[in-house]
Amino acid sequence: MTLVTFFFFAHQPERLMPYERRWHEGPLSPEQFQAYYFDDELNRLVFEKVAAKCYYPATRLLLELVQQHKGTDKPFRVSFGLSGTFLDQARRYEPGVIDLFQELAATGCVEFTGETYYHSMSGLFDPQRREFSEQALKHAAEIEKLFGRRPTVFRNTECMFNNGIAETVQKLGFEGIITEGLDWVLENWRSPDFVYQAPCGLPVLLRNYKLSDDIGYRFPNRNWDGWPLSAETFAGWLAENTDQNVTLAMDYEALGEHIWADTGIFDFIRALPDAIKKHSQLEFSTPTETIRRLPCTGVVSVDDYSTISWADKERDTSAWLGSEMQKFAFEEIKRLEGFIRATDNPYYLEAWRRMQTSDHLYYLSDKALSDGDVHKYFSAYGSLFEGFVRLHTALTDLQHRAEVVTGTADALNVSP
Repeated sequence: MTLVTFFFFAHQPERLMPYERRWHEGPLSPEQFQAYYFDDELNRLVFEKVAAKCYYPATRLLLELVQQHKGTDKPFRVSFGLSGTFLDQARRYEPGVIDLFQELAATGCVEFTGETYYHSMSGLFDPQRREFSEQALKHAAEIEKLFGRRPTVFRNTECMFNNGIAETVQKLGFEGIITEGLDWVLENWRSPDFVYQAPCGLPVLLRNYKLSDDIGYRFPNRNWDGWPLSAETFAGWLAENTDQNVTLAMDYEALGEHIWADTGIFDFIRALPDAIKKHSQLEFSTPTETIRRLPCTGVVSVDDYSTISWADKERDTSAWLGSEMQKFAFEEIKRLEGFIRATDNPYYLEAWRRMQTSDHLYYLSDKALSDGDVHKYFSAYGSLFEGFVRLHTALTDLQHRAEVVTGTADALNVSP
């Protein structure tokens, strides 16, 4: 029997306000923080567009499929990772999206995983991982409140993983973690299609990046030798696998937003459960079910200074920390923690945490070729320099205001 785990991840960042539109002397009221630092107009525009193309049609389709197969001998199961900033924007702009996910949760066939609430890189801040832990617990509490079940498997921001992160996730009470099935981590001969464990003993599910990208990336490519991909063909590829499980993880926005409906992506997803069920050796599963049902078959070890991810060709941290500009901004974000915590003000903490979202660093990448094209595609601002100005000035402004509140401001800082 091979367990097939479908995992979709949905996220939207809080995009930053342009510097020239952000000016306010004196202290900010609690109600002003969001509008002062973050571009509500742009966030709404993007979320409503993606909701129309992806969140509504894709979620309705998956809900229909789950309900259709629920009473059968092989119910269709699916899992989701929803960032805290995604949930916040859904509540503000399209609460009907939350309603659909709650309907999915009520079926009992859907799992919601944990992550850092702000989709941040706080797992790389320091060995103690205080900020990382607080965000993970905040996210877990929000998932439980919305969907009735506390997450038991963790998927860190962009699948970032190392031994220290795994150990912290284990201490937080999670039963497992999802990351990328990199060849070098598997020593080039082991399959990603088994359950492994980190050195601390935490079970690890590895994304089968080839099969995942066949759907989430290559599906619309007419120059791909697998085009046009049918549900029957893909189910056949899964059936050829004699290993214990296949984890198929992809951006949710691939369905309808990055891969448009006119490519046939929704028709493909609609046909996939029936195609898979024709193969007796295949069965749908969720991450927690897979971890609980299957034994760990070996250890995957990633040193804390060799962190892996699912991004770009390198699948390391270079998508966010590959340039000097990115490294500088990341250090500024980390350095601000002391100033923010000293205010003992939840609104300063919330603003700082929204600035931690990994997208703000992703926009600053200066990579070329195909990876560079992807970074430009996802950029909210049009240029990495505009992204840097928005982030750096927001961080500097927030620090100055925090210094005023704590009485440590000097003559160069903003007026109280």
